[in-house]
Amino acid sequence: MDEKEMDSHAQQLAQLLGQLWSHAGLNASIAALVFKAMPALQHLLQPIEISADINAYCLTKPLIQAQNALSQLGEWQLALLGLNPEMRGHWLQLAAARCREAGAMADPQVLVKLIQQLGGASQWVLAALNSTDVTPLITQGPLAQTERELLGYSLHENAAIPALCRILRACFILQASSSSSARPVSAMQRIETNSHQLSKHLASNWCAGRVLALPQPLLSESSPSQWQKPNAAWVLLSQPVPEQASPLERFAQQPWLFLLCVLGFVQDAWAAEQRGGLVFSLPLGQNAFAPSQVSVAVQGVEGDEVSLGSLATFIVQLLGELNIALYPSLTQSVEAMQQLDRALSPMIGELLGRKMWQFIEAGRHEPGHYRLHPDLSDACYSLPLAPVFGIKSQRLQQTIKQLALKGYAEKGYDSKKSEV
Repeated sequence: MDEKEMDSHAQQLAQLLGQLWSHAGLNASIAALVFKAMPALQHLLQPIEISADINAYCLTKPLIQAQNALSQLGEWQLALLGLNPEMRGHWLQLAAARCREAGAMADPQVLVKLIQQLGGASQWVLAALNSTDVTPLITQGPLAQTERELLGYSLHENAAIPALCRILRACFILQASSSSSARPVSAMQRIETNSHQLSKHLASNWCAGRVLALPQPLLSESSPSQWQKPNAAWVLLSQPVPEQASPLERFAQQPWLFLLCVLGFVQDAWAAEQRGGLVFSLPLGQNAFAPSQVSVAVQGVEGDEVSLGSLATFIVQLLGELNIALYPSLTQSVEAMQQLDRALSPMIGELLGRKMWQFIEAGRHEPGHYRLHPDLSDACYSLPLAPVFGIKSQRLQQTIKQLALKGYAEKGYDSKKSEV
């Protein structure tokens, strides 16, 4: 196709990729159009099976991580377009010309920095430099209009060098991820949000490879203006429930609330063993119903405690162990963890208000702590909640305990080393 046709085709694909991000997935019929232009993308999207047919394709951790590493959604769309070798061809020529330009400068660090920014994509650029077919030039490319629509500028401009490097680097990583799989990702069952079916489908709802949408406050803040609510059959997504909803209905519709209750259940069951356990404490000076941060620690058999950081930090680590990705995206920076801790605050207030958690005051100048409420603790061992907190959530419970013990072993060892 000529340049005009390629640019028009790229614009259409970019719109579909925008839908992919804003919906966290695409219907199978729309995804087929994208796969035709970028076959590699089929190895990077998660098929969702409904009624024995592939109904949709959902985002996966590599795609979410790629977006997190880029400065804006437009860069992510271009990085995905770059999975088509024909579309990324001019960008490689641009990067090659920039490397040649940097190599001619007196300061060798300019070239070194450029290569570092390109990361693995420097292999592609080196191949372009060694090719005798085309002389790399800094000129406007066939996708210039698409670039302007997505970024506000064309990638041949001097100010676009960092973006060009980021896009190619992300594209190379995604290409490598897609190439590491010889076949498309295995299909995953749709998420079951019917409370009557929850116990039957809980394990598949929280299986490895699933995507969990951020709590609503963060979801609204971090989403672009064109963001639309993802499909709850594709992504674990908190949804409104009636005021008089039962705990089972809340767990089916509100995955974050359920996750917090599983944490409390593990703490409760572990304490019953009288062999240490988890401690969720409230730093002094905070409101138990609206904490800005809850501290997590693991207690040894002898009563010694090792800090595991904030509740947000522990949950993010837990999701990493479960191979469940957060959507839209969240770095592990201190600021991001503080944001997540604040987003969890109203949920903790709700748990206390609904007698799912309880707050236990401590002595003077000592932090109080949270536990599962006795009413919910008893209910977890009887119908209808027993299956949900029994074998169906066993993977979740085991991973929570293993992560806590791992933190105790590692951080406890580090603290003893520092005392020597």
